[in-house]
Amino acid sequence: MDCEAARLALSDAIDNGRPVSPDVEAHVEGCPACRRWREAAHQLRRATLRPVAVDEPDVAVSRLPERFTLYRWFRFALAWTGVLLIAFNIVEMFSAGSGAAIHLERHQAALDVALGLAFLFVAWRPDRAYGMVPFAATFTFALSVSAIIDLVNGASTLMRESAHLLELAGLGLLWSLGAAVSPRRRG
Repeated sequence: MDCEAARLALSDAIDNGRPVSPDVEAHVEGCPACRRWREAAHQLRRATLRPVAVDEPDVAVSRLPERFTLYRWFRFALAWTGVLLIAFNIVEMFSAGSGAAIHLERHQAALDVALGLAFLFVAWRPDRAYGMVPFAATFTFALSVSAIIDLVNGASTLMRESAHLLELAGLGLLWSLGAAVSPRRRG
């Protein structure tokens, strides 16, 4: 018997919990390489059947039910935020009129529609959330600063600027999803 046939028979016996035939056993007793192979195969089998240590809890399994439910709600809320952003701004993008004020409103509406589409995309593909955070944070921060300036100067009302709370809510949901799906740094 050659080594390849003996190792194939040993593998089958180890995997299925059966004894090896006498001719395979005779070959293994006379072949040091096959004895080492059999020992390594037994060690591998024992290692794969070893239960998980009790003192090291599986973090993913222990946190799954709570995080999974919250994770689904974040995705749903982010999708709904995206739909609302699009619905509130799509009409303004195509409004009639001319002049600098209308032009700026169309730009603002176009950016809000783009942000709404990005929120919908991330709700569909949450693994992309972390990459969207810098764009959404920059846009939302700049929008918030301009809204505060308009409020202080009396150029806008609190009610009109409250529509921008959607962007803030979306940023918070996006950040939360990004934290939930991004790989953690280990130091």
